[in-house]
Amino acid sequence: MLSKIHKNTLDLISIILSRSIYAFNWYNISPLLLMISISLGIQLSILGLVPAFFLLGAGIFQIPAGLVSAKIGPKKTAMAGMYILSIFTILSGFSWNLYSILFFRFMIGAGAAFYFSPAIGILKNLFSEGRRGFSMGIYNAAFNLGAGLSVAITGIIANVVGWRWALILSGVIGLAITIENHLTLPDNKQERVMNYSIVLLNRNIIFLGLALAGFWGTYFATAQLLDTYLIKERGFSSVISGYVSSLILFTGIIGGPLGGHLLDRFGRGKLLLTLMAIFSALIISTIPFQSQYEIVISIILLGLFAVGIFSILYAIPSLYKEIPDNMIPLSIGLINSIQISVGSIAPFAFTFISDKFSYFAGWFFLGVFVIIFLPLLLLIKTREAYRNV
Repeated sequence: MLSKIHKNTLDLISIILSRSIYAFNWYNISPLLLMISISLGIQLSILGLVPAFFLLGAGIFQIPAGLVSAKIGPKKTAMAGMYILSIFTILSGFSWNLYSILFFRFMIGAGAAFYFSPAIGILKNLFSEGRRGFSMGIYNAAFNLGAGLSVAITGIIANVVGWRWALILSGVIGLAITIENHLTLPDNKQERVMNYSIVLLNRNIIFLGLALAGFWGTYFATAQLLDTYLIKERGFSSVISGYVSSLILFTGIIGGPLGGHLLDRFGRGKLLLTLMAIFSALIISTIPFQSQYEIVISIILLGLFAVGIFSILYAIPSLYKEIPDNMIPLSIGLINSIQISVGSIAPFAFTFISDKFSYFAGWFFLGVFVIIFLPLLLLIKTREAYRNV
């Protein structure tokens, strides 16, 4: 019994490391865009396509990743995804023009898709059914740790070794961790249920994705665009605004396990999702009225709520009786695909509305964007679940 606990602990550490470097290589491009612009002679505004191509790759391959995982197993799929992500992160350090870096970031997004939901299929076997929420909290906390570190230190590393080596080094670290994962993580045999319609036509999964798509888009827009707003409109220095913006990532390290624990403890997933999303919408829509100190507190709370929401959201599919174990990655991939497809509207709409009208209108739009999708939670049936979620 002790040896099994010890092995599970080591496996959990391995997944935390890979999830963290996955997030690090997701966020490491943003601090480097100015250097890349100067080095390759590409206008900074055009380099805005770089993160968009990552999202395009991640969005397109969410469902195919789930289908592959259902057929060959979560470990093989997740490891293939991390190899792709790491290798193309290394190659992005050799980019020679706009088209090459766009292609490399697209492939990094594809690799991220093949890792994300299948890795959850590995993780769930390390926890009992009653701790599925907490396990998702740990998984998402690891993402926020890696993302926060990437935002905080990638620019510093690049100032020392250059942007190319900053990308190459992070890709090499990813490759090393992936090899360790490949050698040590369990490849649990699961019953291969190949009826994909169980998930793809499942109203609970579809409406879960849609109900929180507005929140996903608003959170993504806030995390990406808050820094610019604080500098341009609120008088923050670039250093202070960077610290404040990174709080939305670092506080999620606490919010993930906390949200997952609440689901395990009370089992009221729909209620928890609704309350956290409404509070988040209120926080975001009132940012223009807040003082500088209130904004800091709001960002801390938003980080806590956001990762709590994602932890609950991604844990719920594993509680439905009609979804076999090998279909859980597909269900989470479907949720993520819906959220990326719909939620990606938010940052573009926020930028357009803020430019055409005002930042007040832009932040108000983001708050409303969260709320308008939430009633879809009422269409989700909970009686098929193991317990009331």
